[in-house]
Amino acid sequence: MIDEIDIKISVKASQKLFIKPYVESVNEKMTQFKGQSLWKFPLKKVSEILKNEKWISEFRISRAWPSGLEVELVPHEIAYLIQTRESHGATEFFPVTESAQILKRVDSKQAPGVVIVRGDQFLKNQKIREGAIAILKSLPEVGKLQPSYVAELGYDKKDGYWISLLQSDMKIKYGEDQFELKSSRVSQVIDYLENRDLKARVIDANLSKKVLVRLH
Repeated sequence: MIDEIDIKISVKASQKLFIKPYVESVNEKMTQFKGQSLWKFPLKKVSEILKNEKWISEFRISRAWPSGLEVELVPHEIAYLIQTRESHGATEFFPVTESAQILKRVDSKQAPGVVIVRGDQFLKNQKIREGAIAILKSLPEVGKLQPSYVAELGYDKKDGYWISLLQSDMKIKYGEDQFELKSSRVSQVIDYLENRDLKARVIDANLSKKVLVRLH
């Protein structure tokens, strides 16, 4: 008879706290299978539960003799958080996966350390969510424009997408397309400004052949 269900999970250290309540919820759903015959038990029942969990990217289920089940989970990477209005004094966030799926709301203590976006349009429009992910993926892995330097990402109808950087009040306008080309140009501009000890207020990359910089 099944008396133990071992859930193993592969996750980045920065997202362990975020994943914990999701894992606890799955673990609770699995308790219904304890006491059933390990030999006769259909693994499909476990599979059906896991397929309905939006936060899970991949999973593997196996029998662990003499009396257990092993469940290995790989969660989706969280691309960014959508910040909502404060509820009862606590800021809440909706995590968004790299496939632009919105997960259950979490509070600030549980939220992983990723970029924050604000605005109902991100909750309502999947294409806008996908565009935000495309921008983050276009950023270089090194330098002053890498994803870990991004404080906030936003969207409006006039300027399209924009980002702001940590430890700076600089705003970078991206528009609606060609994000990789624009990220490359902006990265070069930031290096140029830094080498000459210049501080920009706005970098507008939403132009066909050039980047416009407004200095302080």
